[in-house]
Amino acid sequence: MFRLSNPLLSPLRVPLAGNVKSTQIDTNMKQTLLLLTILIVCLNSYGQDQNTAFNRYRIHTNWDYQDSAYYQIGTQKHLLKAGWTITETKGGIQIQRTLLRDTIVTTKVDSLIAIRSNWKAGEIKHTSDAPDKLFVNPYVFTNAQDAYLNNKFYLKIPENSRIILTRSFVKWSAITIPFAIRPALNDTIGSKVTADLKIGASVSYNFNFETFKNRRIEAKKSVLGISGGIGLGFSKVTLDKSSTSLSEKPYKNSEDGLAFFITPGIGINLKGFQVVGFYGWDIGLTKNVSDWNYNKRPYIGLGLGIDISTIGK
Repeated sequence: MFRLSNPLLSPLRVPLAGNVKSTQIDTNMKQTLLLLTILIVCLNSYGQDQNTAFNRYRIHTNWDYQDSAYYQIGTQKHLLKAGWTITETKGGIQIQRTLLRDTIVTTKVDSLIAIRSNWKAGEIKHTSDAPDKLFVNPYVFTNAQDAYLNNKFYLKIPENSRIILTRSFVKWSAITIPFAIRPALNDTIGSKVTADLKIGASVSYNFNFETFKNRRIEAKKSVLGISGGIGLGFSKVTLDKSSTSLSEKPYKNSEDGLAFFITPGIGINLKGFQVVGFYGWDIGLTKNVSDWNYNKRPYIGLGLGIDISTIGK
């Protein structure tokens, strides 16, 4: 049977007067948690920039609608006859004028380039202004004869159809692990679910299948992927008679301790929701955590993340 204990519902306990040791523990814990929070914010801000640096989309030529790239690198000449009336825009104002003589004008046109290999790209743009076009910024082509390909292009998405690209990237993020499933320790201390205060940062490698849909008047996107990484951080530990029952002298009064956690994890991203499973360890930092039943013992953690831009799509 699982039992649920929730130390999050109560703040850090105030020690009894004269208990200098407990006061010092609580003070150090608060200072450490504050420093960690600042560190997490910095890492998360850094991670937003690094997403671009480590970001890579992949175009697959053998998948639907990914064998042709359209570049605006071609030109076409048009002969306009004398006496024709044309409309043009100057300074944001449309004006009409009549041509006094024959005139040749040159316009840019889309040129189709066949994609023969799985190109890499850094950024993608798909909006409802042009749901039939998936704009792509490719990685730089280093071959001199391919230099003309180092421009933005687009892939055509037919009506009510879709294009699927793969995306891989490394990501920094802040994490919390609200629940930990702790295995049984002996015949009298069975498995239990604890709601611990765990905050930290993680780095993960992500591999997604990103789908871009043309709904005629609207552009849609959905994401399905997996990720794997490692998290580090701090955990608040509640020490009482029950949680120190395996020590030589179980605690009569309740107090708090601080532990460092390390936890590898894997996750699944589906329609904007990310479910992550962790397998980690809590390692005591304050001396009193050495009396904790679960010090340096493994646990299974569960987490949930939400991507607002793709949720439910």
